[in-house]
Amino acid sequence: MAHTDTARRLALCALSLALVAVPGAAAAASTRPPSVTAGADSDPASDLASTGPARAEKPRGNPRAYKFLSRSAPADLIARWNPCKPIGYRVNLDRSDKGALTDVRAAVQRVHQATGLRFVYRGTTHAVPFAMRGYSGTYPADTNLIIAWATPGKQSTQIPVDAGGLAGMGGAWWQGAYLRTGRAASRITSGFVVLNASMHLPAGFGLGDKIGWQGTRGQELMHEIGHAVGLDHPKIHDTYEIMSPTLSRKKAVWGAGDLHGLRGVGNAGGCLYDSDPTAEPASPAASGVSDLAHQVPADNRHEVRPLP
Repeated sequence: MAHTDTARRLALCALSLALVAVPGAAAAASTRPPSVTAGADSDPASDLASTGPARAEKPRGNPRAYKFLSRSAPADLIARWNPCKPIGYRVNLDRSDKGALTDVRAAVQRVHQATGLRFVYRGTTHAVPFAMRGYSGTYPADTNLIIAWATPGKQSTQIPVDAGGLAGMGGAWWQGAYLRTGRAASRITSGFVVLNASMHLPAGFGLGDKIGWQGTRGQELMHEIGHAVGLDHPKIHDTYEIMSPTLSRKKAVWGAGDLHGLRGVGNAGGCLYDSDPTAEPASPAASGVSDLAHQVPADNRHEVRPLP
């Protein structure tokens, strides 16, 4: 499925995550060799990631430190995936470091545990969201979410040539839908994650390096997939939150605000429908959800650059 600004009147919102560099260490980070983890970058299709998080820790932080991607005003609908259908996802491992798939699967598992949404791994792909000339941006028919790496200024418009401290971009497209009661809702139809391939972050979900770019690949993936399932950067500044707009040297554990937000876009809201389940059967010419589409400007993006 090729994504355009006008396709099916879907709303588009792209949010970014930037990395904080320790003063004087950025140059060293740029020459550090790619991180390596044990294990092969191949994994059979299955419903959930096979590698789960470490032991549960009591969430820290402000439980109000979260924001929904689609909500600019209190009356705006919360866009979320239909929890009654699986989310098929593929991973473009081109330009990724060894072991990246392991971290992707583990990050997806953590999102599943916090939301109840069911993800189905469909395999790898060479497609990249927002593809530049010479690359494919078409989503396979069985795929709702693509996670890919891109070289600045090369494969995807989401990672520009002057990316600097931009670590990745994530977001979603959504359209109008209905709840079981017939009330209006917003349903995410597809999502994307594009990561900066020039940043070789440490693998896993631990503390990361003491010098160079802060954070880990696992923390970065959790953040960007968080955008893809409907979360924005919180307005409340709280460094405990994974959805905070900068990576930091902390364990990749959801904060209290993250968990509240993820529950809000999770399966507790019930199934979503393309047509009103309480209405009389409509004629074939009747429109379904198109009149309910919630528009968000395509340039509604937040970028944070590294600290000096």
